[in-house]
Amino acid sequence: MMAQPVDMVFDDQEIVKLYREYRPTPPENLISTVVDFVKEKSVEPLQLCVDVGCGSGQNTNMYTNYFQQVIGVDVSQEQVQLATKNCTHHNVIFKEGIAERLPVEDESAELVTSSVAIHWFNLDKFYKEVTRVLKPGGVLACYSYLGCTPIYAGKSYASTILEIGGMLNNYFPEEHKHLWTEYGTLPAFSPEEQMFSARDEKFTVETDSTLDDFLGYISSWSAFIKLRDIEGEAAASRFISESKQKGCNTW
Repeated sequence: MMAQPVDMVFDDQEIVKLYREYRPTPPENLISTVVDFVKEKSVEPLQLCVDVGCGSGQNTNMYTNYFQQVIGVDVSQEQVQLATKNCTHHNVIFKEGIAERLPVEDESAELVTSSVAIHWFNLDKFYKEVTRVLKPGGVLACYSYLGCTPIYAGKSYASTILEIGGMLNNYFPEEHKHLWTEYGTLPAFSPEEQMFSARDEKFTVETDSTLDDFLGYISSWSAFIKLRDIEGEAAASRFISESKQKGCNTW
């Protein structure tokens, strides 16, 4: 069993804004790799992509040039409203709904995607829904990222990120372990499953960022939100201050 859809950790309005501003958008070559795989199994033109756990729409919008229609689904009303407000594509619709009961017709989609979200779902029910929604030969593509690696003056500071993340170990849900294995520990959806690793550096996102950008990113972590909710604002502020100090001492 996975985390239940009633866990509304990302429904807070402030967190929704942080999520949109600081969470990375998947790289274009990852999206094109997924689409090429879909094209091997489906007849063009591709009609429908469904993005589950769409959040504020970063992943959803990446598929607009490949499909006649894209539907983003998220349990958070706040996320759906922000995604709709910021969307400039005519062929995208955002809907409030849960992964275990998708607001999508039977056998209507060539592709179902989920970016940094599947570890929150009840997998048994989600996989049944994906089977219902996909056309014959349809594809389920799920992906995440290993986290950010600050590089300053040519030196990697990945160990600093691990140290800061370790400060929140008690607040990460059990399902978070799947992220560290690049979803390799998830039950297979199909015997034709293919896996790509971020460790070969084929799929990367690079951006120029400040220390404040980094602090904004970690402020969007589910574990940080849990820390704030359980321990209070003072504890959350101390964590951010300690993280900032570690960053200042490192780069």
